[in-house]
Amino acid sequence: PAHLLETKLSWDDLVLNPSTDEKLAELKDALLYKDQLSEEWGLGAHLKPGYRAIFYGPSGTGKSLTATLLGKMLDRDVYRVDLSAIISKYIGETEENLRKLLSKSEDKGYILFFDEGDALFGSRSDDVQNSNDQHQNQLIAYLLQAIENFNGIIILATNMKHNMDSAFSRRFQSSIFFGPPKPEQGLELWTRLWPEQLKKEPSLDFKLLASSKPFTAATIVQIVHNLALQAIRKNKYSVGMADIKRIVEELQRK
Repeated sequence: PAHLLETKLSWDDLVLNPSTDEKLAELKDALLYKDQLSEEWGLGAHLKPGYRAIFYGPSGTGKSLTATLLGKMLDRDVYRVDLSAIISKYIGETEENLRKLLSKSEDKGYILFFDEGDALFGSRSDDVQNSNDQHQNQLIAYLLQAIENFNGIIILATNMKHNMDSAFSRRFQSSIFFGPPKPEQGLELWTRLWPEQLKKEPSLDFKLLASSKPFTAATIVQIVHNLALQAIRKNKYSVGMADIKRIVEELQRK
């Protein structure tokens, strides 16, 4: 029910907004020095087991890559949890699937990455009208206790943090917003990701692109990839603003 996340990229390849970078630096320190604070500084009895972080924001803003790079930094495998294989319509089966997953991850030292985690860590119902509502509330109560006792690292990613039960948010030590790049970061992304084989026509202005529309890193990669394929196919390697506009319109129609 989980898949290993791997990357050839490094921290230098991750372009984030300054506020996100600052929060991420705090998270890195918390993970790197947790054992030292627990054992050498005598804080172990006062710190909760494991570590839990929420990454929230639009798709394509670097949440998965950040989780994978944290694993490389700590020399731990990162597994993306397949929620469709975890969640069951049968009462008690979801809890059992999670128990097995958490137990194995704790034994192996895996980092668990719950993508679109709001599907599992949703809000409890105050107005219990049927057995489904009751089951959902029981599942959330189980999850709250399970993640609190989990002696490992859990990263929960969501596009819709407001859908999460507030009790979960309080149990996570770190909450980091991953937003679309600001113009400065957008310019850096366009410049870094642009292949030297593609020649810029005079009409192509990266600064204008970055300031006019905050494309996410994933979208810029997709645009550049499509432009490169088009260049090879047509044997035309010069690119203007009209070419990018056409590619963007094609992506928006999908």
